[in-house]
Amino acid sequence: MSVESLKELEDFFRSMRQAFNSRDLKTFRSHFWTDKRFQNLDASGRRDHGWGEFEEVLDQEFRYMESVKLEIKDTEIQVFEDQFATAVAAWKLTQIDPEGRGVEQNGRATYSVCRMGDDWKIVAQHYSQMPAES
Repeated sequence: MSVESLKELEDFFRSMRQAFNSRDLKTFRSHFWTDKRFQNLDASGRRDHGWGEFEEVLDQEFRYMESVKLEIKDTEIQVFEDQFATAVAAWKLTQIDPEGRGVEQNGRATYSVCRMGDDWKIVAQHYSQMPAES
């Protein structure tokens, strides 16, 4: 694992989060493999097969919500031969609907990232919620 690849991936995830928070779907999309084989598993249990299916959900969410804020922290990145990486992180999503009601979720996320040409792309991602405290 090179220091350069690790720095690239740290910048990559920061840029991805910023694009999501600004609801810039075009820039957010640039962080992903937009193939029909892409898979997203979200914290509610929904599974999106292919980028297009996931993009439709995001587009509706970005249009409907008054605001969205994604936080990603405590990221642990493992890089393999500067071509493939996994990242595990804590995430928190805060959404506010048009009536001002807020919903907050948090948990863990796993990203599978692959170098494609000169860029890194997320090829699969999985979000899970933190278990409720008893």
